[in-house]
Amino acid sequence: MSEREPVPTRPGPTEGWILAGRLDGVPAAPDLLEDVAGLRHALRLACDMAQGGIERIFVVWAGEAAPDLSAVAADPRLAGRVALAVVPVPPGGDDSAPVLVVRGDRVFHRELPKLAVRAWRESAAGLVRVAGDEYDGVVVTDRAAARRLAAAAVERGGFGGVLAGLEARPGFVPAEAPYLGFCVPAPDRRALRRAEWRLLWSLRKTADGIAARLVNRRISLPVTRVLMRTRVHPNVVTAGAFLCAVAGGILIALGGWANGVWGMVCVELGSIADGIDGELSRLRYQGTRVGQWMDTVSDDASNVAYVSGITYALWAAGATWAGWLGMVSLAAFVLNQATQYVLIATVYKSGDLAAIPWMFQSSAFLSSRPRGFLPRVKATIPKLLKRDFAVTAFVGFALLGRLDVVLLVFAAGALSFHVTLWIQVLRNRGAIAAARRDRLARVP
Repeated sequence: MSEREPVPTRPGPTEGWILAGRLDGVPAAPDLLEDVAGLRHALRLACDMAQGGIERIFVVWAGEAAPDLSAVAADPRLAGRVALAVVPVPPGGDDSAPVLVVRGDRVFHRELPKLAVRAWRESAAGLVRVAGDEYDGVVVTDRAAARRLAAAAVERGGFGGVLAGLEARPGFVPAEAPYLGFCVPAPDRRALRRAEWRLLWSLRKTADGIAARLVNRRISLPVTRVLMRTRVHPNVVTAGAFLCAVAGGILIALGGWANGVWGMVCVELGSIADGIDGELSRLRYQGTRVGQWMDTVSDDASNVAYVSGITYALWAAGATWAGWLGMVSLAAFVLNQATQYVLIATVYKSGDLAAIPWMFQSSAFLSSRPRGFLPRVKATIPKLLKRDFAVTAFVGFALLGRLDVVLLVFAAGALSFHVTLWIQVLRNRGAIAAARRDRLARVP
């Protein structure tokens, strides 16, 4: 069930260059200080590169009036992690050392640098980039070749010409393209707006559930576009999503068909907002361990809130069985999540339940695309149990006046997952122990 982690065969680059100022014979656009989907262009490029393990970034500026990037260098997303400097010529050093080269006149998927660096580490390549004419903005090669690219980049067609020559030699390895990957020029305002839409659309994930693909993302992404240039922090959105669920639980507890419907609509709005916080976090590089934990705990607390409301409403209406079933299923749910909290806190060092590699909600499992009927069924069932799908379906049951079915479905899921979780824990106790030993070995 877990995806095998590739073993690096050689060191990856820790130095990166952003070619800027004048490229292909014209002033490079977007400007490095221009806002691109809520971040200055230079900051976005630097954050993208930092994801690939780059620790020193040199903006190789061709032309006059180099920009002042001191504010970008001091940004909390970079400060203490990445050194940023503007230089007129590429820095010297070992000609065989790898360098990540990025064109400053491109807007691209945030994972391109990381995937290019990973492909370099896992191969004996002399040049790595994603294959295809579109992906000419991110290259990993040795310093000698990188200098040739930088020197030629100022002339019209120079970068592309040198790159084509390097690719024609033995040693070119194409990196895998990310999900919804892209790399596009943005020479004017209209092109930049299209590039921003592609940035937003690329925030979708292969692990998205069925309802997230068909409903939630179609609402959350436009809202994220509205919020991306505001000061609204992802954690604020997370808190808002939780409050929606609490309000929904209170409404449902009041009893009656209308309260049940509007209560579940509130929960659904909270589920949609739960996507917005992650989108903002990825788009503006505002993800933190605290934010991960807030998102995880608020999701689970939201489930407790609305299921408690349903349990009380049914019990108050005379369904005694609902009171007992609700308490048992909620107890099982809380125990399930608490067990996973202990695992991600003490073993996998994350605030995200998807970090548990051997569970059905891991990113690797939910992103898999197996072949064959039975493997596809096995891979699809966990997506039907994801929160986004369940909440959307529960709105439909509320419209039918069947909150009792919602409770039965939740109870079946919580109790069956309780059994599955402990089977998985026992089956993977060796992997858990190995992961804990590995973590302790890395602690200084």
